[in-house]
Amino acid sequence: MTCPGTEELSAYADHMLTPRDHARLQQHLQGCPACQHRLGELASLQHALRALPSPTLGFDLASRLEGRLRPRPQRPPTRRWLGDWSGWVPAGLAASMALASGVWLGGLLLGGAGAATQPAAMVRVFDPVPPGGLCAAAELCRLTKGMP
Repeated sequence: MTCPGTEELSAYADHMLTPRDHARLQQHLQGCPACQHRLGELASLQHALRALPSPTLGFDLASRLEGRLRPRPQRPPTRRWLGDWSGWVPAGLAASMALASGVWLGGLLLGGAGAATQPAAMVRVFDPVPPGGLCAAAELCRLTKGMP
């Protein structure tokens, strides 16, 4: 068997291995003096760390943190002047701007710039004779009824 790493020996010293791995490593330690030496060093380091004095704070940390950890009373939510409609305000403004610009552009198309021909010439579409055609009767060609 190959020698285990420091992490596995540390887990063995801390009794953190599964029973099967613990038995396997214990069997290896009985025949390997190098691993026994490293395990002894880890055990002495563990004892030295436990022998260190525990630092004192000089003040009671629990009493200082207790006030911060206690939940603060909740204030009731304030009512907005628009209530729940405030999320719809930007969409309403955009819709009204689109409607106003549509009405304005439609007015430009239908209003002043579109009438380049005379109204009488536009009515000639309904004449009985197409433009450039021959008249069936002379009186039909000179028909001016309803036209200025």
